[in-house]
Amino acid sequence: MPGSQVPTGTTFGWAGASGRGGQSAIYYLSFNGATGAVTTPARIAQAPASQQLFPDLSVDAGVIHALWWDSRNDQNNDASSYRQRPVGNDANGNSAPSLDVYAATRAVSGGSWTTATRMSDVTTNPNYEQFGGRTVPFAGDYLWIDSKAGVTYGTWTDWRDTVAGVDQRETTQDETGADVLQCRTQRPDGSITGDTCPRAGGLDQNIYGDLAP
Repeated sequence: MPGSQVPTGTTFGWAGASGRGGQSAIYYLSFNGATGAVTTPARIAQAPASQQLFPDLSVDAGVIHALWWDSRNDQNNDASSYRQRPVGNDANGNSAPSLDVYAATRAVSGGSWTTATRMSDVTTNPNYEQFGGRTVPFAGDYLWIDSKAGVTYGTWTDWRDTVAGVDQRETTQDETGADVLQCRTQRPDGSITGDTCPRAGGLDQNIYGDLAP
């Protein structure tokens, strides 16, 4: 968001700007395909200190419906630190639940967006290392909202069912809250096997959904 950049004190940064972090906010504008006119972008949610990510929109019966991930319930980043660290990470790199899904509406004809409504009932942790051989997290831009005949439904990626664990390859655990359940053993030559229990919950990244405003 313009004007929100601050030094992070580390190499972490948004959009390739090492050492500079800022607030990610959701904006809305309309485009007139006939005239090329574009309205001034305006924030959808005047939220408390938080990051807003991966929005989606639908339009039905003259109403715009929006949903997005929001970090206002992040346990590790308060109003003084949420722009300086990745979502869900504390000062030591440990991660915890940090994202919820929020939604709001506005008339196509204009006016203000409604106060954001929390759709998810469990704050979720997007930092579980489930990819790259259980070394990196990945969420994907999978939020979706659709509306028809007055009924609106939204879906999102959710980690509430992920089973946390320990990475046996780490002689010293480099963080807490990011490793997932995995089964590995040490071979006689000192090497570590691959994960032999991938269906035991460590990769349980699911899609949740609910009726939306």
